[in-house]
This record gives sequence, structure tokens and C-alpha cells, in this order.
Amino acid sequence: MHLFKPRLRTQLLFLTSGLFAVLFTCCGTEKPAEIVEAEKKLPEKIDFNFHVKPILSDRCYACHGPDKENQEADLRLDTPEAAFAALASGEGHAIVPSKLGRSEVYHRIVSDDPNFVMPPPESHLQLTVEEKAILTMWIEQGAEYKPHWAFIKPEKPELPTSENEEWPNSPIDNFVLTRLEREGLTPAEEADKETLIRRLSFDLTGLPPTLEEIDRFLADDSPDAYEKLVDRLLQSPAYGERMAVNWMDVARYADSDGYLDDKHRNFSPWRDWVIKAFNENMPYDQFSTWQLAGDLIPNPTQESILATAFNRLHKKNSEAGIVFEEYRQEYIADRVGTVGQAFMGLSLECARCHDHKYDPISQADFYKVSGFFNSTREIGTPVYGPDQTPGPSLLLSSEEQENIIQFISQKIENLEAKLEQQKPSSDEQYQNWKAHTNLSESSLKRQINQDLVAHYPFDQIQSNDDAFTSPNLVDGHKSATLKEPVIKEGKKGNAFFVSDYNSVKLGEKVGWYERTEPFSVSLWLYPDTVYQKVGVFYHCEDLRLGYKGYSLHLTDNRLQFIMAHSWPYNSIQLTSQNALPAKEWSLVTITYDGSSQAEGVHLYVNGQPASANIDQDNLYKGILYEPDIHTYGFNGFTLGQRVHIIPFKNGGIDEIKVYDRNLTGLEILYSYDPEEAMKAINQEASLLQEYYWEEMDTLAKTLRDSLHHQRVKMNTALNEIPEIMVMGDREEPRPTYILDRGLYNARTEEVSPGVPEAVLSYNEDLPQNRLGLTKWLFDEKNPLTARVFVNRIWQMHFGTGLVRTSEDFGNQGELPSHPELLDWLAVTFTESGWDIKALHKQIVMSATYQQSSVITPELAERDKENILLARGPRFRLPAEMIRDNALAISGLLVDSTGGASVYPYQPAGLWDELSNKGWRYQYLQEPGDGLYRRSLYTIWKRTAPPPSMLIFDAPERGICTVRRRTTSTPLQALVLLNDPQYLEASRVLAERLIEENQQNATRQLEKAFRLITGRSPDDQEMSMLTEFYQKEVNRFEDEPQDAQAYLSIGEYERNPSLPTIQVAALATVSNAIMNTNEAFTRQ
Repeated sequence: MHLFKPRLRTQLLFLTSGLFAVLFTCCGTEKPAEIVEAEKKLPEKIDFNFHVKPILSDRCYACHGPDKENQEADLRLDTPEAAFAALASGEGHAIVPSKLGRSEVYHRIVSDDPNFVMPPPESHLQLTVEEKAILTMWIEQGAEYKPHWAFIKPEKPELPTSENEEWPNSPIDNFVLTRLEREGLTPAEEADKETLIRRLSFDLTGLPPTLEEIDRFLADDSPDAYEKLVDRLLQSPAYGERMAVNWMDVARYADSDGYLDDKHRNFSPWRDWVIKAFNENMPYDQFSTWQLAGDLIPNPTQESILATAFNRLHKKNSEAGIVFEEYRQEYIADRVGTVGQAFMGLSLECARCHDHKYDPISQADFYKVSGFFNSTREIGTPVYGPDQTPGPSLLLSSEEQENIIQFISQKIENLEAKLEQQKPSSDEQYQNWKAHTNLSESSLKRQINQDLVAHYPFDQIQSNDDAFTSPNLVDGHKSATLKEPVIKEGKKGNAFFVSDYNSVKLGEKVGWYERTEPFSVSLWLYPDTVYQKVGVFYHCEDLRLGYKGYSLHLTDNRLQFIMAHSWPYNSIQLTSQNALPAKEWSLVTITYDGSSQAEGVHLYVNGQPASANIDQDNLYKGILYEPDIHTYGFNGFTLGQRVHIIPFKNGGIDEIKVYDRNLTGLEILYSYDPEEAMKAINQEASLLQEYYWEEMDTLAKTLRDSLHHQRVKMNTALNEIPEIMVMGDREEPRPTYILDRGLYNARTEEVSPGVPEAVLSYNEDLPQNRLGLTKWLFDEKNPLTARVFVNRIWQMHFGTGLVRTSEDFGNQGELPSHPELLDWLAVTFTESGWDIKALHKQIVMSATYQQSSVITPELAERDKENILLARGPRFRLPAEMIRDNALAISGLLVDSTGGASVYPYQPAGLWDELSNKGWRYQYLQEPGDGLYRRSLYTIWKRTAPPPSMLIFDAPERGICTVRRRTTSTPLQALVLLNDPQYLEASRVLAERLIEENQQNATRQLEKAFRLITGRSPDDQEMSMLTEFYQKEVNRFEDEPQDAQAYLSIGEYERNPSLPTIQVAALATVSNAIMNTNEAFTRQ
């Protein structure tokens, strides 16, 4: 609707005045007869959301809606403030509540003048008489605007009454029947029992019923036979697997990262938890709270923290050279979008770069929600490799492993306590030792050098072909190798100076220490300038491999020491408080006591302790290099140039020393200034006492040896435990900013964690973290959460939700077909304590659900898509059920729950085309159970999802998906006819039927049809099956090699005792039945 287009303004004002005068002189506001007649058929009360807004949205908002760029005549009709305001021309108002004659909108919509009517002819939009009547009546009734229907808290409506009092089985039926009667329709007959058990089995377990189960149900004439079936299926372990399939779409579950390299990761423990949670009927509020904030609940458990892996299932970039913060923001944005789709039914992601075009969600709202996820202890690093799990992560220890860890931990605690208890007695022994021992300079020097394993002074550089070497003065077999060395005068003789390209590699295994082993490293450093961030030495792997090992860096010339299994989460990191002076030599010493604690690391500068801040203190796994397909060999202890680390350019390094223990303060001072150290023996008792404690106390040494032994055992035990990415917040929250156009480095206004206020205000008493977000989502006043979930459960059972656009409850989504029913279900669901199984039972026990799905000619014409629910649901099975059906009826299905993902049949070489890198993943298809597990266990590689499932419309799982599309393509038929999984299933089914029904082809065909379709064939169908079977027998008798070739497909072992021709013929008939609409349709 284009009110007051500028080019017509003068003419329209004249016409408006004339028409206004004419209408007013005729009995007040005279309405056209056709509108008066149409009003008689309208509801007594016109509702803005369900009657008016759809008209305005479709016909008017394009030019008079919220999009400022397309607004015409400065007029908006989407808000009451704008619609009721004076027109920009100053002449009248678009809408005057209860004043039809003074409302310009009314005059425009009833006009026959092409230059005056709205919408204008050039828009190719027209209002029907009914739509004009609705707008007219709405204005007369006061033109009441309401918030969007989905943002109004659902209230439990009274059950409507209907003429047919016998049909309803549940309150659901009352709402459906009332609508049908209003439309002049009647419900369909109840479906036959064969249809019902197949329908229920697929809906509640994702699997077909067995023939024994069908026959048992058919024979049960008790009044509660159907209810007993419902209860049994809800208690089946297969129920959790069926529910997990849908939730995996919501959670964007995959077994790989996505992006170019698409590295693999194992999230199957989270999938197992989802199955378990559904089977145990965990309430939906707890199920969701644990996934969003299970780490923040009071007394979190391993299980509740595991659930938070939901937030880490997004795509992850592991490519070299990425900007960490850019991808950290991508991951946060993904979580915001997922929360919006999964729990709120809103497209929050549309407000990332600008205010939402259609919904009352501002860009600030988007970043307020992102604030809940902004303080996770992650930085966006591209970590991968042996046991590399980007933190926060969770150890997936078994009960047995937990017991072992607890046992070793207790021993370690006891030994540490004994060491502490030894100190007082050590004081007495120390006094005795001090009184009888005169610590000389020579003995101190000898003690220091006793554990020196490497010393590289760089004074002797030898050229050997293309390489240069510098001797290790301690071990002549472990010389350092220098690349493009720059040798200048150093602190003592010559020193190595760093360029953009040169490097030093110390001798083999120099510095090879596990986190349980004490060691010390000493070297002279000459910073040429103040370095923002550079590397000094590295006994670690690349950043992409988690900095596994230990390394020294300079940050604004402050020393930064890192020891990591997977940096930054599983690591120790300390940064000195003071910076090294530029243009001066400083002696830097790092000592480590093997405790895996930050307090066990000490930094010294020029013989004095350097105060340091602890940045990370969470090292709990080994730091030694492990080869696998993602590693490129280990460079050992290196200095200078390193890939992806800025070098210590123009800086000097001299006198590198490595020790097999942690040196004491006295020894470190002696290394810097022997004279001062000898003075300190008499002047600083603490230095000498520490020296005695570490080097001379024999009992303390024995205890430390025992402690080291236990730490090694602990390290071994923990290294064997797999990990999974989960959630965990920083102690100090990060500030959150609105990002201009969504760009990670374009910060603007700072915002606090919050929510879209148009949905529900955020209670100031709630914590501003993810746990607070879950409390807001499950607040009894929240209008969305329950509606969104019950709608998706309805979608599971009927193929379509009561709100068809289950992913969008916003202004662009469709209205609910039965709004009162939706609200009744939502309120009842919350009253039940968010009981998911009770919700299922409520739906499937209804007469609405149990109707026959046969489409009559009348329904085909009036309600082809079954919006009115005048018949039972009928839709094609999802991809997983089609495959699982074939496996189940053939007897191939491996009935085990949980576990790692498997590799069923797939076209050969598919993965090989994804990458030419040496580490590319192989598709590990092999004979055995992995070929026949349920489809939800199929490995899901983001760059190459299972092709047969994609063909049947499974989503790629790059983003949260709450509604799958349904297509019908020739490729689907080709899959069923040619995929080895279906051909093998047909063959095994044929063998099974022949074994059970020897020499009775009719019985074999009848049973094949029942197994595949769930019902018995009629006479015509049996005739067709028999004819087809005989033709196949004749064909294979003429071409027996074709029968052999057909039966050789698949890894499952054949039964050689069965007749080849008959097996092949029955297999082709079975495969043909599988390819029928009735076989892969849920009726």
C-alpha cells in the first residue's frame, strides 16, 4: 500500500477532500454493500495478529513497513504510533481508531479510482473483498495493535465445545474438531491397526515394527491395546536414538570441523549423552539448561559439563594464518544464531550487522545475547593434532579411571604433605650441616655443573657443507646446528644474533623433558628494541599443534614462559612484571620443579627472582611430542626463526645452558655473579637454606623421588583419557561490544549481556551469564520457549508444525494453524514439568493423530497440505529412517546403542577428492558391524556428508536446522535401486525369507511385502508380485552370471546352501518394493 506517493500528492489531496465530503454526507460513513455483506461472515472480534497483520504485511509493509530505505510518504503502518500520527502532508491521518470516515486508509482501499486506490495497480497487489472488510471492521472496533502473537505469553484456553462429542479422545481433538466444523469438514476414520503400529513405531523409535509385533498388536483386542503400544515404544532404547537424530540437526552435529582442512574431531560422547537424556526422559528445561550452561549450575558434574559440548559443535577453522579474534567472534555468532533457532524460533543472526528488518530485534540485542557467550575461555586458535582439544575441554574418564586418578592423587597429596612436614626437621639438620660445613666456591660450582647437560657458548662456529655447527661443551656428540648464522660480539665472546630467517637447533634430545621432570634453562639475551610479541626459544610444536612443549617469548620485553599440552587451556603461562631493558645484556634463567603447577616455575633476571603474573595454571597432560598424520616431525630445542612466530629480530643470544634439575636461587645468583653469591651465603640465610633443602637433605630427596614416580603414573593415566570441547567461563568476563557491520575489529558501543526486550525483559536478579540466559528462556512468562518446542514435536508426528515455519516464529514466519491448540499444548507442557514423553503421548493418543491418512478428493481440493488436520499425517520418511528400515527388515541392523561414529557404504574415493594433502583422511569402511549401525552413527564429514542421506534431504549441518526440506528427485530412486546398502539388504532379506519359508514363493513374497510396507498385500498386488518374481526367475535362469554378480554385492556373508536363482529373483522383487512410495512413506 503506497499512501501519498509524491508524484500524486496534489491530485490525491483534492480527491481525498471530495470523497471525504461525499461519504460524510451519506448517513455518516457509508460502506459498500459488498463489504457490509462480507463483514457478516467475519468473527465477532477482529484480531490484529491473526486477521489484520497478515494483510498489512503482504500488501502494505513493502512501502509502509519498518524498512526505512523503502518507506514512501514517510508513512509506517506497522506501529500504532506511526499509523495514528498525522500524515506528513499535514492533511488527516492514515488511521483514526473507531473513526472510519476520518481514516485515510479506509477511503483508499474502497476506492475504484486507479489513481487513488491502494494498493496501486502498478504494484500488482489487490485486496479481496474479505480483506477490505477485515480492515474496515478492525478500524471500527478501535484499530487495536498488539505485540507480535508469538511475543504474547500463552494462556491456557478453555476447551471448545463441538457438535460431535464422541470423536475427541483428548483436548487436542476438541480444538481440531471445532476448526473442522467451522470449515464444514469432518474427521477421517481411524486408521487400521497395521497403519497405526507402523506410524507409531517410526514416530517414536525411527524403526519399523517386526512382524511379531504387528501380529501381537492385531491380536490384542483390549481397550488399552493402543496405549500399551505407546508406552512400550516410549520405553524402547530406540526412542532416544530417534529423538537424537532431530536434535543433532538442531545442534549442527558433525564429526569434523568444516572449512578447508575439515579436521576430524570426536563428539560422539555428547551424542551418547543426548540419547541417554531422551531415554531417561530428562525434563526439557534441564536438558536445555545443561547444554547451554551445565558448567555453571550448582555442583556441576562430568555429565552436566559434557552436555555443554552443544555449544562447541559449530564449524571450526584450523587453517594456518587465521586471525584468532575473527573466528572467535564467528563461533560466538554461531552460538547466538543457534540459541535463536533452537530455543526461541527466531532468526537472531539477521541482526548481526544491522537491526532486524522484520522483527523487533536490534543489532544491540544480538550483541547483548552474544555477551552470554563472550567470556568462554577460548581465543579462536586453530588447534589440532595428537590429543589436541581446544579448550575449554573435559576429561572423559571412566569410573575405573576416576578411581585410579583419585588413588594416585591421594598418594601425591600425602607425599607433598610429608615434604612439607620435613621442613621443620630439615631446619634442625640444616643448622647442624651449616655448623659443620663450609660451602666453598669450588664445591658450589661443582654442584651446579653436576646436572649441566648442555652448554652452547657460540664461540666456535664450524662450517660443514651447507650447515654450521657450534659444539656442546658438555656433550660433544650433541652440537648445535645453525642456519644462516649471524655471529657478533656477545656477553662472553661471540653470540648468535637473530635475523628474519636464521635459526639454531640444539643437539638431539637436548631439553627433552616431560611435565613431571624438573629442569632449568639459562641464557643471556640482548633485546635490540622493545618487542611487542616475539619468540626466543622453543622446545614445542607449532601453535596449530597447541604449543605442545615449552617455550620462552617476549611480550613488550617482558618474559613470558609457556608450558603446554594444548595452549592456552591446558597449559601454564607466566609473564614477568618487569621488562628486559633494550640494548643491554641480561641473564635469564627459568627453573621448573616438575609439579605441573605455575608456582613450580620461577623466572630470574641477572641472578635475582623476577616477579611474574600467572596467566594460565591448568596443565594436566603430557608435553612431549607425539607423531601422527598432522605433525611434521619435531625440531627439538630451537631458537630464532619459527613458522607463525615473529622472531627475536636483531636480538642476541649467548651462553645457553640446560640443566637436568631446577636450580636454586643461590646457584642462579652464582651463575650471574659468583662473588655476590659467596657473600649471600653468609648474608641471606634463605638462599643457603633453600640450597640445603633441594640439594643436601637426603630424606627430602627421597620424598621428591617418590613424588616424581607418582606424578609420572598420574601423567600416564591422564594421557590415556580422551577429551571433548565443552564450555567454561573466565573468572573476569570479557567486555562485549556492538561490532559495526559484524566485523570482528570494528568495535563500537559496549553492551552488557542481555536479551531482546520485545520477547521478555531480563530480570535484573538473574546472573549475567549463560545460566541466567537459561533461566530467562524457561521463565514462566517467556512466550516462546514452550511454544517452539511443542511445535517441533508436533512437526515430528504430523510432518508440519502447527506453525509451519518452525524455524521462524517472527514476523516473517507463518501464523499457527490452530493458535489456541498451540497455546494449550505449550501451557500443558510447562505444567507437566517439561515432560517430553508425556507430550509425545498426549499427541499420539489423540484421535487427530490416529486418523486415516487417505486423501479424499474433497480434501485434496480443499486442504491438500492437511493444515486443517481432517486426516492423519502422511509424509516421506527422513533419510535415516529409510536406510534404517532397510537394515531392520533385512535383519542386518546392529542393535547397539552409542559409541563412536562408523563408516557404512559410500562411493569409493569420495574423500580422496577433498584434499591433496599428505594427511588427508581415509574413509575407513571395512566389513563388520560398522556397516549396519543405525544411521545416526554414520560419520558426518562437513565437506562431504553422507551422499545418500543428503539426497534424501538431510541437512549439511553447517548451521542449526530445525526443519528439513522434503524433495522428490530421480536421484532418490537411483539410491534405492543401486546403493550397496539397499541391494545387500534386499539380498539378505531374500535369504532370510527363503530360509523361513522353503519352497513357498507365495509366502515369501507376501512376507516381503508385509515387512517392507507394514501391511498385507491385496489380491491384485500379490498377482503383480508373483508375475514380477517369475520374470526375474526366468531372467536369471537365462543369465545366471547376472544372478551371481547381483548377489556378490555387499560384505555380508552369503548363504551358499540357498538356490542362487531364487535368492536373486526374490531380492530384486524386495528391492523393487523398497522403491515404492508406500515403502518409504510414513502413513
